[in-house]
Amino acid sequence: MRPVVASAALALGLVCAAAFTGMTVQANALERATSVLNAEIAAEQSRNAQLEGSVAQKKTTDYLIQKAQDYDFVKKGEGLIAVERSPESASGAHVDAERASRVAGWIQLFFGTR
Repeated sequence: MRPVVASAALALGLVCAAAFTGMTVQANALERATSVLNAEIAAEQSRNAQLEGSVAQKKTTDYLIQKAQDYDFVKKGEGLIAVERSPESASGAHVDAERASRVAGWIQLFFGTR
């Protein structure tokens, strides 16, 4: 009876050791994956900061002037002029409404009530 109990205890110990080893291996793999993902996150955050810096630089007037000179739109010593529309001329609905009222007037004139 003692050898059976000893064999059962040994088998239980081996099963527990195998389970512990498997859990330790999984924990180490998860830790490595976490460190790799953290490194990727740091790299993407650095890339994001570079891109935001690039966008900020490209919004400057000096950058626009330099690009205009690179493409020969502006020669050295010349400047850029930006033209902005007034709010009234920017809206096309006003023009369309005026045109529609003229058309309605002509229709009324020729096909009005008889």
